[in-house]
Amino acid sequence: MSPPDDAIMGPSEFARRVIEPGDFMADRSAFVDVRLPRSAGKASYSLIGPGVSQNPGQVVNLTEAHGFHLGAASMDHGVINNQHMHFTAEVFICTRGRWRMRIGEHGEQTLEIAPGTVFSVPTWVFRGFENIGSDDGWLFAVLGGDETGGIVWAPEVLRAAAETGLFLGADGTVVDAAAGGSANGCIEPLDPSLLASLDSYSDDELAARAVKFENLSWSQRALLSSVARNGRQRAVELAPVIGHGLTEDRRHEPPITFPHGFSVEWMRAAPGASFGLHRLARHQAVILTAGNWEVAANRGSSRLTARPEEGSVVSMPPGVWRDFLNVGESEACALIVCNSQERPRVRWDEALERSAAEHGWSHDASGYLAPVKLVSGAPGAVP
Repeated sequence: MSPPDDAIMGPSEFARRVIEPGDFMADRSAFVDVRLPRSAGKASYSLIGPGVSQNPGQVVNLTEAHGFHLGAASMDHGVINNQHMHFTAEVFICTRGRWRMRIGEHGEQTLEIAPGTVFSVPTWVFRGFENIGSDDGWLFAVLGGDETGGIVWAPEVLRAAAETGLFLGADGTVVDAAAGGSANGCIEPLDPSLLASLDSYSDDELAARAVKFENLSWSQRALLSSVARNGRQRAVELAPVIGHGLTEDRRHEPPITFPHGFSVEWMRAAPGASFGLHRLARHQAVILTAGNWEVAANRGSSRLTARPEEGSVVSMPPGVWRDFLNVGESEACALIVCNSQERPRVRWDEALERSAAEHGWSHDASGYLAPVKLVSGAPGAVP
């Protein structure tokens, strides 16, 4: 898929797509379990797309369809998000605190995650999570598809919620009987025959879906910009987690390869390092997890820049030129989410491509970095 003609983003649109922590809107009524004793007070956030919120009044920062949803959850120590099931991919990214992920109708299997861990939960299994850390904790969550199919709650959760006066209407939204809502026609708990149709995974299979930061495989030659500068500037490094992402290193292999509908990869940059001016044909979201980042959109006289707070989320639409630069004095890290089952091809600025060719580098037919002299027909190739 080729990028569209150059798209220019205006200042107001750029500002709308830079979502800083101060713009996050907590919803404490998003789900049917919010009155259960250990679930009161949990906060949900819909940053890109509504996710699976069951509150029609939930505030969504950016409603434009991206091919995935990006949200977050924050809960005090000891608070639980109860067992429920998704039909599309759900990926948790822990940036603060410690969490116990609970898998199975009754949470029979558990797995703990800490900051820097990315955990891909299988579809068609019940999952829940508990904050076991000392603070309020923070989890980003990426959900697959524009249409998620909603969620299914474990039977005991629906029965317990009903005792608090909360039900799920036929359209999947929360009905509050205490506020005059009618429980007639509301969703009933799954019967045993349907429960038997759900999937199960071994402890080892679940553990393989949790990728810790210290186990990432980084490449210093993941991008054309890495070789175009010929060592004059430290390169931005990439480490794929789910799917191949943007890496142009042909030896780079992600630990999780099965389809999600999107890719997830880590990016880190030394002080002064930049990704390099580029554009994509896919929707992209970048979570600025640590450090001081400058985000740029457009090029030439139309260039716009912002320096969002740590923890911000930035959305980039297809076709817009963009760059990400570390303007701080220490290493900066971020997570890149792209709407693509396949490896999205990067379109580089022409000046950067010329610089790479002058230093002996181009791409092979698969879009991976290759020596110019070896690639027949590549721009700048030597016969």
